[in-house]
Amino acid sequence: MSESKSVQFRAQVRPDIDFLVRAIIPLKNSGKDWSVSDVANEALIEWLQKAENRQLIESHNLLDALERRGLTTNIYSES
Repeated sequence: MSESKSVQFRAQVRPDIDFLVRAIIPLKNSGKDWSVSDVANEALIEWLQKAENRQLIESHNLLDALERRGLTTNIYSES
């Protein structure tokens, strides 16, 4: 993945989602200090990895467009 500067991404969420996310973040015990940004990144990556969204990315050559902007991604790499 490209080591470029992070971009601010704003979204409005329902109050119940906000409460649950903010309540769970400090409870996570994975050896990492989680932030709302970490949770949002993880959720967006999972959303982009859905078959229907990956198909749209492929059919519209969006990975090529990403490369033309000097960016890369590893969200489709097998783990």
